[in-house]
Amino acid sequence: MKFPQIIIIIPLLLVISLTACSATEPPPAPTEAAAPTATTVSLLTQPEPSATATIPAPTFTPTLTPEPSPTNTPVPVATVLPTATVPPPPSPTPEPAQPAIRVDETLGNQINVRGGPGTNYPVVAQFAPGQEAAVTGRSADGTWWQVSLGDASSATSQGWVYGELVTFMGDSNAVAVAEAPPPPTATPAPVAETPAQPPAEQNNEPEPEPQNPEPAADDLRCGKDFCVTYQAMVPIWENGGCIGNHSIYVTVLEGPPPGRPMDGVVIGDTFNNVEVASGDKGPGAAEITLWMNSMSVKVKRHINGAPFTSEESFSFTSHDELIPAEVLAANGYCEGNVEKCRVAQQNNQVCRGHYSWRVTFHKFD
Repeated sequence: MKFPQIIIIIPLLLVISLTACSATEPPPAPTEAAAPTATTVSLLTQPEPSATATIPAPTFTPTLTPEPSPTNTPVPVATVLPTATVPPPPSPTPEPAQPAIRVDETLGNQINVRGGPGTNYPVVAQFAPGQEAAVTGRSADGTWWQVSLGDASSATSQGWVYGELVTFMGDSNAVAVAEAPPPPTATPAPVAETPAQPPAEQNNEPEPEPQNPEPAADDLRCGKDFCVTYQAMVPIWENGGCIGNHSIYVTVLEGPPPGRPMDGVVIGDTFNNVEVASGDKGPGAAEITLWMNSMSVKVKRHINGAPFTSEESFSFTSHDELIPAEVLAANGYCEGNVEKCRVAQQNNQVCRGHYSWRVTFHKFD
């Protein structure tokens, strides 16, 4: 036999003998499985216990099939719409107080309410001292107030009162200029049509007579050649503000109301310091510079020397502390506020030295 064949046969014989031995040898007896030791635990990737820790024997942990997580089905919730923020109703703006006048209680007698802003208008009513009335307008020069007589159905539901005889209450800037009715003709209306005259007096007068002018400060003292029929402060808006004028503007009239301009009449102050003649500043007009002064004026004579008797005006002044706060406020000073005028007067903060006045003298003969 050849050597290579021997090499092949020997391994085959070894394989066959080993196979026979394994088939006849009985299997080893089963042994109880030893309890897992700490080493076994370590092979199961458990963390190595500390030297003092007691490692419990592993227990059989059944594998629990995880239940499916409950699906959170949204419960329908009532949709709450955002509540519209409703702003609180605006607080009602307080209505400005209705401007009003109150008849000065110091007069002691009734005053006339006329059909227009002037003594040439007929008397339509009378107000007693202390009586009040709502103001509905003012004259263009700010010296007369249009007032309500309280009867809108009447043709005489409104009348006019002279500003110097009453106290104004309210904001004079809020009072608009009212359209004045056409002035009456020179011929006075019959006395029977004048409500202010008592019926007994009407029946006792066979012929109508011209009405007396409106009193300027108190009772009109007629019976003299000239009477003061108008005197008042010039409102601030007509006087050029607090850097305005300081004058007395004089008008002289003659004849039945409303009268006509009269020139050549000498007017002066009661101290005989100044004299001017009507006609110097226009028909029937004259002007006296007031400066820092106070004075009453009157008609003295005609330029031809003929003397006249005359009623005196009240004292015109450029000193604000001598002017009633009510008069200042009524003419637009201190924003039309009486209390502000009183405070300003105490601190010399009005328009000291810059006040102007108007006065009218009327000769009815």
